[in-house]
Amino acid sequence: MRSYPEHVTIEGDVFYFEKILKEDFFSVNALYKNQTGARYVLKVSGFNFILGSLLRPLAMFFSWREYRIYRMIRDIEGIPALGPRCGLSGYFHRFVEGKTLHELGEGAVLPEDFFPRLMEIIKKLHERRIFYLDLNKRGNVILGDDLKPYLIDFQVSIFFKRRRGIWGRLSDRVFNSLIREDIYHVYKHKRNFQPHLMTPEETQLAQRTHFNVLLNRYCGNPYRKLKRRIYPSGSNEIIWYKWKKMSDKSRRMP
Repeated sequence: MRSYPEHVTIEGDVFYFEKILKEDFFSVNALYKNQTGARYVLKVSGFNFILGSLLRPLAMFFSWREYRIYRMIRDIEGIPALGPRCGLSGYFHRFVEGKTLHELGEGAVLPEDFFPRLMEIIKKLHERRIFYLDLNKRGNVILGDDLKPYLIDFQVSIFFKRRRGIWGRLSDRVFNSLIREDIYHVYKHKRNFQPHLMTPEETQLAQRTHFNVLLNRYCGNPYRKLKRRIYPSGSNEIIWYKWKKMSDKSRRMP
């Protein structure tokens, strides 16, 4: 289910497996490198828990769904270049040299234009009717070595197709309410990393709306409680970063 090739040809160039970049309960990310030092990431979807193999069709669905969304936004600056598919559950994208906000921590010094640039990425996603949804995870936002923001991982993002009539109006209303959650998380991160640069308007946007409070109460909180019962030691992302800091990494993750 999570197998990956030793080497792969992308646009006529051969890339060789270098290492496992990240592995969690829902996917594995393998790093590939060519002779000139260029790198690609292979993301293979698969559920790494008891009876997870029974959900193979669902993993394939999520992989193709994520790839479809990626194709819709691949020309946006700040989205890593998209590569080819790999089997039924994997695809490649360019590796971004840099560090995630999770790795940097709140004491890190970010460029003053980091969050305005990140907000531009989110706005362009919204213009294409894509609700990112997973922006609360700092591991999905990267400060590149070029000092620009990059956004990765669209596995749970949602595309809202344009519709007509009453269903179209209802869809628009839901979409416009949901994307406020993305905006909230951008400015929440800015408030944590660059509070001195927050404007009054941004401070207001860093507060949840009534709709999002209800959404978090009746959807977000129950979901997190369920995850804590399944994974008592923390979320898959938190467990991964704890594992990275261990002096003995001989134990596989998770």
